[in-house]
Amino acid sequence: MSSDALDASFLKFWILSLGSIVALLLFRFFRSNIPSGRRVPPGPRTSCFGWVQLPTSYQWRTYAKWRESYGDLIYVGLLGNPILILNSAKVANDLLDKRGSKYSSRPGRPMVNDLMGWDWLFSSMPYGARWRSHRALFSQHYHPNRASAFQPLQLKETYAMLRNLAHDPERFVYHVRRSAAAVVMMISYGHQIAQEGDMYVNLADDALHALGKAGIFGTYFVDYMPFLKHVPEWFPGASFKRQAKEWRKLTRAMVDVPFTMIKQNITAGTAFPCVATFELEKSDGSPESEELIKDVAAIGYAAGADTTVSAIWSFFLAMTVGPDLQRKAQDELDRVLGGSRLPVFEDKPALPFIDCVVWECLRWNPVTPLGLAHYVTEDDEYDGYFIRKGTTVLPNVWCMLHDEKHYPDPFEFNPERFANSDENKKAGVNDLPWEAFGFGRRMCPGRWLALDQLWISIACVLAVFHISKVLDKDGHPIEPDREYTSSQLRCVCCHKYKRKSDFY
Repeated sequence: MSSDALDASFLKFWILSLGSIVALLLFRFFRSNIPSGRRVPPGPRTSCFGWVQLPTSYQWRTYAKWRESYGDLIYVGLLGNPILILNSAKVANDLLDKRGSKYSSRPGRPMVNDLMGWDWLFSSMPYGARWRSHRALFSQHYHPNRASAFQPLQLKETYAMLRNLAHDPERFVYHVRRSAAAVVMMISYGHQIAQEGDMYVNLADDALHALGKAGIFGTYFVDYMPFLKHVPEWFPGASFKRQAKEWRKLTRAMVDVPFTMIKQNITAGTAFPCVATFELEKSDGSPESEELIKDVAAIGYAAGADTTVSAIWSFFLAMTVGPDLQRKAQDELDRVLGGSRLPVFEDKPALPFIDCVVWECLRWNPVTPLGLAHYVTEDDEYDGYFIRKGTTVLPNVWCMLHDEKHYPDPFEFNPERFANSDENKKAGVNDLPWEAFGFGRRMCPGRWLALDQLWISIACVLAVFHISKVLDKDGHPIEPDREYTSSQLRCVCCHKYKRKSDFY
């Protein structure tokens, strides 16, 4: 048995043992917090010690399956820690949007925030003054009215991505990531990244890769039982503490190293205008102000370089499974562009089907399938159920965007579902999947930049390339796995035109 497996076995043993004692001691206390005659939503039964088996991978699929038994609102009481799973857009809108004053905070994330050091990321911060100051500064630079200011940069880097794809199409996963990284690095730090092996991009990607492993709520038991963060590193089953210690170094490097670089460039007079230079020039020089600027600059990369990339990868996957839809999008592009130039943002009104492709990518494979957890700050009641203060709320975005009542044939990639908004509104189906960007006061403030990046990337790739499945040694197409990771994603990008250099 491997050391990781032994650690997991030891951890489960200690959780069950210690958790049972804690649950028994606190049972009456937690019961007393539920007023007499009130009921909590249905959910899987826990043992007499407060234990229930929860998934640690593909949680959104398990919770969607639970919907068949328990409905749209599912309650799990785990060792006194109440968890509420939302499986419908209506319930999420009713609670997270309309009752935002009670549902806009974030739960403590022991693994990600406390142990790995991501507490500077305002998407994970509790609702309060610190969150407001970070979001306000971020929104000044990523407000929808300012999104057009970044379009020339996005266009430049998208054309660079096309050149890279034409030169080395097999590395399309890397080229997509590099393009998105180049945009956000220039916006945040005024840094023009290297074609290969950029130090600052590598630092950030290493940290984000670690975050990707730990970021989905419930991947580590400590998310459900915060007291485990106090377990010593040497304790049996505490490999998560040792892992978090290493990942914390990556997190700090992502934040500190590029900020040091931009300060040195300012001193040397070589800095390009960017978020960091603009804010540092008008800063009062206090440690608090500098820390805020440092955090917000890093947030730009964390928010833009990873989520946008995932959505574009979904686009490549979708084109391999939907060749007819790919041809329809390319026909639209050919009618508008005449096969003589590349798309620009001004073409957007004339390319409605490309818009539909963008929205379907966000719906079909949502970047954050389980959303980001919310936290209840006041006792509440919904649909006759009592929701206690201190409850962690998990919006199952994947389930909402694959609800066949609202998205017919939800597992099919079908951009045409968004083509007729008036008919959709009458039928109550195929709403634009804004849930992919979060809910209420915690909705992603950088969504306008992301939508522009997705649109221009998808339009340009389809204008220049055919995307198809990889063939096996016998020449037969290999069916892609729709539950992909970047290492598994494979396709063929074939140039549509003989004179490639005419376009970029």
